[in-house]
Amino acid sequence: MTFAGREVRVPWVMFDYGAVICTPQPADDLAALAAAAGAGVAEFQAAYWASRRAYDAAALTTAAYWQDVAGRLSASFTSPQIADLIRLDVASWGHLREDTVRLIRDLRREGRRLALLSNAPGELARAVAGLPVATCFEHLLFSCDLGVVKPDPRCFGRALGRLGAAPEEVILIDDREENVIAATGLGMHAIRFTGPEQARAALTGILATGRQLFG
Repeated sequence: MTFAGREVRVPWVMFDYGAVICTPQPADDLAALAAAAGAGVAEFQAAYWASRRAYDAAALTTAAYWQDVAGRLSASFTSPQIADLIRLDVASWGHLREDTVRLIRDLRREGRRLALLSNAPGELARAVAGLPVATCFEHLLFSCDLGVVKPDPRCFGRALGRLGAAPEEVILIDDREENVIAATGLGMHAIRFTGPEQARAALTGILATGRQLFG
């Protein structure tokens, strides 16, 4: 591919985690979280997401985040309740898309350089890092460690720094349009994920173009 009049290679494929490697949070898991918080599902979800980005960026501690959720629900959580909510929260993001996992393993067998970049708080980041599929990645990059969340360009900039890569040397696979727009704005290649087979086909097309250009 050509950028600014020069040809470059595309050595890195960087995956998002939530709703790409794993499924979106299942309805049953959301209902369990809401029940543990003593709230309705819609009410709980509004409180859950209100300050989630601050939690993902480690701007809020775990205790502060869950007390913020409680405050928005006009409730108060005990320490055992918070521990249960953390457990249920992490579990809700643990349902893997087997076809995406297969794509990752196929790319690894081909010798592709793989990285993961996900918005995630510390507890979830540690759980993801312990998954068998995590061994396929050279770098596991989480917003809680980078101190900033996608789609902030600083998040992508810090990730690129960890990879030692130029933007044009990375293909991002992410389900959120705002993240895809931010990544392409920096010069990265980006695929908006709608399903594992769609992502595989789009990635194959980009890599095939690279082979034509660079042999």
